Amino acid sequence: MRLLVTGGTGFVMSHVVRTWLEHHPSASVVSVDIAPPDSLAERFFEPVRERLSVVTGDVRDPLLLGAIPGNESITHVVCGAAMTPTIGTTEKSQAAMIAGVNIMGPVHCLEYARALPRLERMVHVSTGSVYGDDGPDDGAPLPEDGYVRPFPVTLYPVTKLSGELLANRWRELFGLPLHVVRLASVYGPMDRPTPGRDFACAPHVMVHKALRGEPWSVAHADGVGDFIHAADVAGAICNLLAAPALRHDVYNIASGEPTTLDTLARLVCSVVPGATWHEAAPGDLADVVGSPTRRTGAWGAYDISRIFADVRWRPRPLRQCLSDYAAWITDNESDGPQRPS
Repeated sequence: MRLLVTGGTGFVMSHVVRTWLEHHPSASVVSVDIAPPDSLAERFFEPVRERLSVVTGDVRDPLLLGAIPGNESITHVVCGAAMTPTIGTTEKSQAAMIAGVNIMGPVHCLEYARALPRLERMVHVSTGSVYGDDGPDDGAPLPEDGYVRPFPVTLYPVTKLSGELLANRWRELFGLPLHVVRLASVYGPMDRPTPGRDFACAPHVMVHKALRGEPWSVAHADGVGDFIHAADVAGAICNLLAAPALRHDVYNIASGEPTTLDTLARLVCSVVPGATWHEAAPGDLADVVGSPTRRTGAWGAYDISRIFADVRWRPRPLRQCLSDYAAWITDNESDGPQRPS
């Protein structure tokens, strides 16, 4: 088996690369990314590096993927490259790049995939940002069907929803064995500034602060999120890639339950001895900011019963994942970099 992953040296996709190679000792991977592996990525890939080929290039280039040697042997594809407009890459300054990577990147990947003679499965990576603010009336976790926001406003959900729609249409037109995954709030190892990402989620801020012995503040600690470790995301995607058959076009990948920022902070304190935090006073500039009103839809818990039923995937407990994350940072990040939340 030979897997091609776009965005393969980035945060989440680096986990997909490594997990696939660990799960399949005879498999190989082609990683395509605009950035070559940095020192952290090289260390991360070291156990599987001999079966990993790295291609440095821009997915906006329509000729990039077709020029990769040995494409006739590719059996699986993950379209994971994405541009997230955040603090370091604002919508206004990077609008064309965001649209190019998140819309034309998938188009080029879809065109590439439909020409592969041995393609068995393709996964298109999307986001829970395509969901609206509302969920089921009974407060149940958000299912895959019925709650997508019809008219997103900001570029990230606009382009990611567009990518989904294009992937769905290519699947219907060309009979691609393609499935879409929507990710909740991902955290974990390999989360660092990259050309496509410059954002620190709540677990990132809390764990790094805790390991440096710095207290952190939280505004609206009753705000919630569905936090999922990147290694668990990779396990879910690899299970979907390897499944002999799948019954659905779209799958949530999430923890499946809401976690308040208060609970998250307490869990971090339980895995990092001596860690402390406090609730921010009104008007203070907090390290982590929740929302007192966004508790459902894209902001709440995502239903994962569909992926469990099809591939028997479950995420690990949050406390265990936070402990693993803290241990990885200690072993791999010399200074525990902190970025604004």
